[in-house]
Amino acid sequence: MQHHQEFFEKFLGNKADSFTALPQSGSSRINYMASSEGKKYVVTYNENNLENEAFFYFSNLFDDLNLNTPNVLIINEERDLYVQEFLGNQTLSEVISKEGLSERVKDLVKKSLKALFELQTKTLGKVDFRNSFEYESYDDLPITHDLYYFKNFLIDVLEIEYHKSTLLKEFKKISEIIQKLEPKVLMIRDFQSRNILVNEKNEIFFIDYQSAMEGPAGYDVISFLYQAKANFPSDFKEEMLDYYLSFWENGSERDALKKSFNWMKMMRFLQVLGAYGFRGLIQRKSHFLASLFQGIENIYELNQTWNQISQNFPELYFLILRLKSPEVRSKIEDLIID
Repeated sequence: MQHHQEFFEKFLGNKADSFTALPQSGSSRINYMASSEGKKYVVTYNENNLENEAFFYFSNLFDDLNLNTPNVLIINEERDLYVQEFLGNQTLSEVISKEGLSERVKDLVKKSLKALFELQTKTLGKVDFRNSFEYESYDDLPITHDLYYFKNFLIDVLEIEYHKSTLLKEFKKISEIIQKLEPKVLMIRDFQSRNILVNEKNEIFFIDYQSAMEGPAGYDVISFLYQAKANFPSDFKEEMLDYYLSFWENGSERDALKKSFNWMKMMRFLQVLGAYGFRGLIQRKSHFLASLFQGIENIYELNQTWNQISQNFPELYFLILRLKSPEVRSKIEDLIID
């Protein structure tokens, strides 16, 4: 930490008034809130240089396009330590936790969706996805990874029985369908309220976009509106989906986007449950444990209301049913207590 503070002070040419590490979530990055002469900054240390380079590339691109993302002010020679401009005191997630679905929250959600659409459309044809971090596009590799993430870190950890070859064949069919979904845009991948900053003027800014890749436009919208922790009411989610769709003037693109929503719900819900299993049940991180039951509720509701799963993926359908059983709930509760 001392070395990180010294780098920051050398950049400013002044002593720091404060330099405090922020709580970590799912990432290994260390973020510091720093201030000097009444001005705040964010200082980030990350040993993963590939992740850093992706963040730097997208930050430069977004800055060139005048999008609402942070400027990177300086990077050290090793490219594992950098200073960003400070954009807001609160995340949208924190505002939602305090206020629920207030008029202010509704307005911030609308602003976020409009800004997302602008980012998706302004970057069309301008991104070299070879600069992406882990994946250039949401093709068979990341889709299969997400499905196995769910299987390995939730279903297998909870020791829920299923027919292995049948489930894996269903995963292959799902991947083939997801890869064909349109329209394709820059997909932030982890677009959710804790990655959106809010300042005192109620302006919003996006952070943590280093995992961006090319993918279906609907993925980020579903990630945002259906995140377990926010737990927005169903009618509000539907209203906001219509609000987002209204930005798409091309009728065929809008229709394709609308048809993709349930597929995106399924993929995001399963991926998130894998993350909750790994980060929560294995790594014991409280943020993820707290959302686990709501995550199960989300996929269960989709399982019951969208017939594509029961008709085309029966093994997955019955597996999701088992997730809601009293026996599985008891297992989860025991693991949480332990």
